[in-house]
Parts: sequence; structure tokens; C-alpha cells
Amino acid sequence: MNTHRFIAAALFAAVLSARATADDNAAAALRIEKQIRETCEKVVPAFVFIGGGSGVLISSDGWFLTNHHVAANPQTMQVDALDQTCNLAGGHFYRCEIVGLDPVGDICLGKIKDAHDLPYVELGDSDAVKAGEACIAVGNPFMLGSMDYHPTVTFGTVSANHINANAGYTDVIQTDAAVNPGNSGGPLFSVDGKLLGINGRINTRFSNRVNTGIGYAIPINQIKNFMRDLKKGGYVRHALLEGLQGAATWPDLHAEAEGAVVKSVSAGSTAEKAGFKKGDLIVDVEGHVIHNYWRFMGSLGAYPGGTEIGVKVKRGGETVDIKVTLDKMPRTEFAKMKPDLGATFENLEDGTGVKITKVRSKSDAALKGLKAGDLIVKFNGQAVENAEGLLRSLSKIRPRKIVPLVVKRGEAELDLEIKLEARK
Repeated sequence: MNTHRFIAAALFAAVLSARATADDNAAAALRIEKQIRETCEKVVPAFVFIGGGSGVLISSDGWFLTNHHVAANPQTMQVDALDQTCNLAGGHFYRCEIVGLDPVGDICLGKIKDAHDLPYVELGDSDAVKAGEACIAVGNPFMLGSMDYHPTVTFGTVSANHINANAGYTDVIQTDAAVNPGNSGGPLFSVDGKLLGINGRINTRFSNRVNTGIGYAIPINQIKNFMRDLKKGGYVRHALLEGLQGAATWPDLHAEAEGAVVKSVSAGSTAEKAGFKKGDLIVDVEGHVIHNYWRFMGSLGAYPGGTEIGVKVKRGGETVDIKVTLDKMPRTEFAKMKPDLGATFENLEDGTGVKITKVRSKSDAALKGLKAGDLIVKFNGQAVENAEGLLRSLSKIRPRKIVPLVVKRGEAELDLEIKLEARK
């Protein structure tokens, strides 16, 4: 009888324990749901609809991030129109300008004109993200959000961090949060609303551009490394290390496991001057563990050219610390191009001004009404004194930018806005 009572009591305790566990789990789920809902309410107002894709505001005065491939012409993959339009969640319409361009990292930095007191999100620490952490993606998949200017939200996990991916991405966050065409340029958040990265690409199957559970986000820490240069305007240049050759193919690549083996170092190169030697095993870059040569190359691509980084190598039985200032990647063809007014000009004979001598047909200058004989009074808000000064002012502005021009024609002064052309 006592045994039966003991068994009954044990079963009753088990039922109570299971019920308590279920209640605890339900309460935990509700807490997580509440946090996600509150986070979405906080971050969605900072979402930017731009082109057929997405973006996100990172300051109250209108700076925002998106993908380069969102802002670019899909045929040429060049950002032809630096002046664009965008909408915030809820449909508020704004004029904006694409300021900084990073085609290698697939990032553009834009600025909403005359902006103040706009909602924005806080930048997180993407290096601290671990596989298995929850994350939130906000975007405009298949332009569904554009119908009423309310972006969509998806929830998932970080699948991996600091991996090499497709499409030239060398150091990214992988996530299973559903992202599709139109999510490009949109934010990936932690559950507490910190910006972890900018969603860029997805893996596809059978030529179908739909989510397969593998999406890639450019990490915010990489973007932070380029932020100063992006705000200066024009194209940024990623880093590389000249003169160092490692194992880049199977089986040597996978035989390393514990680091990147230096196969050779060119005489007189940046790598040799920094102190790298043949046989070194690269194990760490700025605190990040290096498993093989591709991971090493990916870590370099997360920095602008000219950055000094710390590298740890194993050499014999010692660990050697090396400081190296990274080289710059070659300029892209478009980045090599120079701004051009679409017209030729010369100094006046008395040296008191600059005169237009010829305007190229079909140039934006011609379309806007600039004519031979016009005197240039101001360029981009600055007084023009001579042709040399105008050339210096031109050299500081990137191609495709629209600049204000004040010209004198007879007794009249005309205000023009001319898009600069690009020439080699």
C-alpha cells in the first residue's frame, strides 16, 4: 500500500513538474515574443525604401546605409544617379544623395538632404555575434512593403560569423532569417535592436531567386572601418597585402587547419618589409582566429587600404607579433575616371575670370543651357577666379555629381545645375 502511494505521489509530482516546465517555457516564449515586438517597434521607423530595395538610417541627420547593388544601375553596376529619392516607413518622401561608394564591399552610404530629428538605429558589435544567436531582418522582399511603405520583418538565427561567401563577400554573417530580392540593403538586427549588418546576398537553387535558408549580411564592424572614407565621398579602396603567397588550393589549404601557411614572400614587398617569412603560420589578425589562407585573405578585405593591423604568426616554437600597413586594392575602372564639366574653358585675357570656349553636344552642360562665351562666376558655391582654380575645384568632386553653377551672360546671371561627366 505504501508502495502504491509512493508511486502515485511520484507521478503526481512529475505531472506538476512537467506542468511547471511547460508554464516556464510558455512564459519564456512570451517574453521573447514581447522583446521582438518591442524591438521591431523601435527599429522599423528607421527603415529606408530606396530603389527596389532597402536601407536603414544610422543617424538623426539622415545618414543611411544600403547595398551598392541597390543604388547602382543594374546593367552597368555603376551608381549613375547620385541624387535619388527615398521613403521612410509610413511613406514619408525625401530627396537623398549617394555619398560614399564601396562596390567591393557592396555598401553605399547615403544622406537624406536637410534632415534632422529622424529615427535611427544604434550600431552593434558584429564581432561579438556567435552562431545560434537570434536575429531580426527588416526589408522589402519582392517590393511587398512598397505597396503601403511598411517593411516586413523576419526572425531567425545567426548560422555563422566571419565566413567567406559568394559574390565576392569575404567576411560576412550568415543567417537563416528569410531574406529575398528586395531585402538587399536592409538591416540585420540583434534581438535588442542593435544593427549587426546589412543584408546583401542569398544562396539560390535551380536558378530561383528565392530564400533557401542561407543569407549573407555585410558586418557592421567592417562598415565602421570604412565609415570615415565613405563620408568623405567617392569610392573607397579595400586592403590587400602585396608580396605574400599562401596555400590557396586543396589539399594544402585544408591541411593547414590551425592557420595560414606562408608559402613565399617576395623580395622588397610590403610583406617582407613588415617581417613575414616563408614558413610562417598566420594564426591571428587583430584578435580574430585564422584557420586557413582564405580566412586570412577575407580578414584583410574587411579593412581599408592604408590601415595598420596586428598579425600573429607561429615561427618555430615562438609566436611573433607583426605590424603591417596594408596596401590598397587597384582602383576599379570607374573609380579611375575623373570629373568633367562637359565643356572647355580658359582664362579671360585680363585674368579676371573664366570663359566657356566650347560645350560638348549631348552633354548635361549643353542640355542645361551652358553656352560658349558664358563667364563662370561660381562653381559649387565657390567664387571662380581663374581656370587653374576651377580645375582644382573640379578635381575634388566625383564624377556624376550634380553641382550648382553661376554664369554671367551679358548683363544677366544664370543659376544652372550640371551633372559632371566621367572621363579617363
